Amino acid sequence: MIVNALYRYYETLLNEQDSGVSEPGFNKAKVGHSLVLSGDGNLLDIIDLRAESRKKIVAREMDVPEQAKKTSGISANFMCDNCTYALGVSRKNKKEKKERLRECFEVFVRKQEEILAGVEDEGAIVFLTFLHKWDIENAGEHPVIARYFDDLAEGSNIVFKLSGSDGFIHERKAVKEAWDKYRLNHLSEIKMQCLVTGKATGIARLHPSIKGVSGAHPSGASLVSFNCNAFTSYGKEQSFNAPISEEAVFGYTTALNYLLGSSKHRIKVGDTTTVFWAESSVNGLEEDLLGALLYPVPEDSDKNRKKEKDDSNHTVREPQTVKLLHDIFNTIKVGKPINTDLEGINENVNFYILGLAPNDSRLAVRFWHVDRYGNFIKRLSRHHSDMAMIKRYDREPGFISIGMILKETAPQKDTRKIPPLLGGILMRSILTGTPYPRSLYNAIISRIRADREVNYVRAAVIKAYLNRFNRFYNKEDEVKLTVALNEQNRNRGYLLGRLFSLLEKVQEGANPGIKSTIREKYFGSASATPVSVFPILLKLAQHHISKAEYGGYMDKCIEEIISGIDGFPAHLNVEEQGQFMLGYYHQRQALYTKKDKKESV
Repeated sequence: MIVNALYRYYETLLNEQDSGVSEPGFNKAKVGHSLVLSGDGNLLDIIDLRAESRKKIVAREMDVPEQAKKTSGISANFMCDNCTYALGVSRKNKKEKKERLRECFEVFVRKQEEILAGVEDEGAIVFLTFLHKWDIENAGEHPVIARYFDDLAEGSNIVFKLSGSDGFIHERKAVKEAWDKYRLNHLSEIKMQCLVTGKATGIARLHPSIKGVSGAHPSGASLVSFNCNAFTSYGKEQSFNAPISEEAVFGYTTALNYLLGSSKHRIKVGDTTTVFWAESSVNGLEEDLLGALLYPVPEDSDKNRKKEKDDSNHTVREPQTVKLLHDIFNTIKVGKPINTDLEGINENVNFYILGLAPNDSRLAVRFWHVDRYGNFIKRLSRHHSDMAMIKRYDREPGFISIGMILKETAPQKDTRKIPPLLGGILMRSILTGTPYPRSLYNAIISRIRADREVNYVRAAVIKAYLNRFNRFYNKEDEVKLTVALNEQNRNRGYLLGRLFSLLEKVQEGANPGIKSTIREKYFGSASATPVSVFPILLKLAQHHISKAEYGGYMDKCIEEIISGIDGFPAHLNVEEQGQFMLGYYHQRQALYTKKDKKESV
């Protein structure tokens, strides 16, 4: 199903003039230079096609005749290759290497002769003439080559241009026709019914590499691959086990590489690179909006972006997307149901979301979801509603991205230490509307106990997990957790968390400027085994109340909470520990809010 959907998307892209996808028989390649040939087949000049990007000089990406994956053997490409093949020169021009250089060049020449034989085109004739006249023995000493030798030897591809004509030789109509004829005559000899198109045709033995999946091999990785006897069946080797025509293989890999190369169709979630697309997209607004909902960018994103090491999920959004995002978030804030009848959005279009993770030279599919676009928008909006939480500081974003959630599960918030499978299962729960993963909840609880810090994101995750779990399993007797302090919540974990927050506040009031509070020493024990800690803390609080500025008021608040607790339990289960931490956070924010009001009077 994944391959079928990608192939259909390739056909859609091919019909869109501005998509930039390669037509059948061509692929994107990084090209550094163009050799300009005279009408008599001599090298006149070299054009540097490279450009500056992020203070680096990089090769230009262009469509060239489809290139085979380079191996340790000798294999040449048509009309576009590196200087070792196209010119017979190399930086490592040692004596024992000369034979290999000559062999590479000769293989390249034979490939061009085979394809262009009988082609009555000026560009093709000039190109073959150049190859036949080229002196490989003295190639490095040619005045034009010597001028660009170091740049050419870096290994980027070379293309050819006829002096006085527009475009490159491989783009000429007669040359393209010769390439198509050659390609069709060299289709796989293994004929089977293609699983994608249904046609009986040549089946691809190997599938091209997929590039752009974070953490995968730099040269690319395979989505479909067989190379062990254990994976074969009925004597079929390699990709003949999954019979897909060369036409369909080219289409699905081109579409997937296109998605991975587009910031508006791709985000990174933990170790999972996620791509998404609408089945029939006209303006790309559906993809842009979904990406914005998965990774909302705060208003001060330009300041935050400078501090972030990984900026791969930040992209410039369309003005219409920003407006739609603003409308959706405003609806969530006031608690109204999301209306998917959004301007410029086709809520009924089929939408696809694919999560890929690296697995050495292969790709693992973390998740695959297909649904109406409107359903995805509703679930993402439900996710942001579940995650809504009172902010600790005004500078914190109003809505929490998946990256912020995952970062809080890692020691010292080091993104390299995020549990490897967590991003995928979190995305699955968001996209399907099912309970958040237990592993996420446990990881957040563990980090709070270790760091003794309940921040905005961690509190939001606890609230979202418990609310969604109770809602999914119809636990109507459980009190719904709110965005801010809920004095009607009589859960003993929640009350104990509020009590701990008040006791800490009393200590701070009695000792202005104190650097280490009861949180550093007792938070973990108080949240897990209250009976071992709270009697000590209450006794200590009597001393603090007498010294605190608002001691009488705080004493009354403490009494109110204690009156709702039927003794201190020996243990709190994991759900009650989450309630404790949320109660602590809510009470802490409420105390500071009240303080601000008092100071403003």
